[in-house]
Amino acid sequence: MGDERRHSAMNSSKLGKCNCDYFTQNTYTIRQDPPLYVREGSHRILIGYEDDEASSNAYAYDVDFSVIEDATGILGCFATYEEAMEAKLQELQKKKAQNESIIAEKQMAASYIHEIKNPIFSIRGFLQILHQSFNEDDKRKEYVNIIISELDRMNSLINEFLSKYKDDSLVKGEGEDGTSVQKTIEEVVAFFQYGFKLKNITCKCDFSNDELIVMVDKEQLIQILINLIQNSIEAMKTGANLSIKAYAKDKTMCIVEIKDEGIGIRQDDINKVFNPFFSTKENGTGLGLYITKKIINNYGGSIYLESTEGKGTTFYLEFPLISC
Repeated sequence: MGDERRHSAMNSSKLGKCNCDYFTQNTYTIRQDPPLYVREGSHRILIGYEDDEASSNAYAYDVDFSVIEDATGILGCFATYEEAMEAKLQELQKKKAQNESIIAEKQMAASYIHEIKNPIFSIRGFLQILHQSFNEDDKRKEYVNIIISELDRMNSLINEFLSKYKDDSLVKGEGEDGTSVQKTIEEVVAFFQYGFKLKNITCKCDFSNDELIVMVDKEQLIQILINLIQNSIEAMKTGANLSIKAYAKDKTMCIVEIKDEGIGIRQDDINKVFNPFFSTKENGTGLGLYITKKIINNYGGSIYLESTEGKGTTFYLEFPLISC
């Protein structure tokens, strides 16, 4: 209930009982006809009014009265009031309970949405296999391409939802020990094996001898790698090479390099690629790199790139290290 409504209620015809606790004994007569008495000092006043026929509310106010007088007598009174602290506390507690309920609903929705991602990737993989089984002049090949494109668009929308509603605070990965960068990369690369085979892409991974552990949610790290590797595959021609490296920098940061031999990015577009809805792809949503950057920043990391048009692109990911 807003302050304006409560304050206007003081003059409302629906006012209920007014209970006052007086803290001083000085009473003044301000007006004789009709009688108007003022008890000087600080008072606690409860004002009740009806919202509608079915409900009513009461609000507490701390009111201070001061009498204004001169040599000729009493001129009037000065009153100030504010909502009592107990009422403010109750309202804050009510808002807190409402916010907690909203957060719980968002977390539940995000968990359900996240579970949809797994079958999407499985369906996409089988569609790629089906795509290869058709002849080039088979109309069904075009239909499969459309389905894969729509699945990719659906996945981008899911990623956007998750990035918006997932808690921005740092989420611990694999228990208290964090997430292994090498193991996560190997898991994602294994997922793309059929995609590499389709375009005859050679993927080489190079890891440092020390295991790199970062306090990043594993599922979100997987999402980052999938976004970047998928972009590289789409940018490369048949027979190209993809290189993925992970190593420590100054024993404080984990660096992941993803280097492709794709079409590259125009210099004028390099500073735009992380902007929402910017895409160089014909059917791109422009959200993949934007979401990727947002996730990395949430974990205290950074992402940047180097690209030469016609030769390829290298993305650099930096995450704070737990250990190496």
